[in-house]
Amino acid sequence: MQNIVFVGRLAADPQVTEDYAKAVFRLLENRGRDASGEPRVVGVNCVSWAKGLNERVIAEGLAAGCEVVAVGAFVDNRYEAREGGERAAKELVIRSLTVLDWAADRAAQVLRHAA
Repeated sequence: MQNIVFVGRLAADPQVTEDYAKAVFRLLENRGRDASGEPRVVGVNCVSWAKGLNERVIAEGLAAGCEVVAVGAFVDNRYEAREGGERAAKELVIRSLTVLDWAADRAAQVLRHAA
């Protein structure tokens, strides 16, 4: 499998299971503008199965808007939709994650601007 490097910001707070076995989040990356001048945003769904990473980094240090460098491999998943019918989705299975913008740093910045 090939590794993919994706740099982006979390679209929302990550969802982590109570036992920290699985973390799910979506990353968004600006890719300039399309031919009509509209912003081009690329998103990728990510999943981490690394319990230590999920507990110590993702659950504790990430929130919507945090910027990360994610390295992983794309996996195709098939599932049945609520309304029936089979669907397919790609997700990036995280192998390593580097945090560029921690949630605590963002909160401290907001407090400084509010004062």
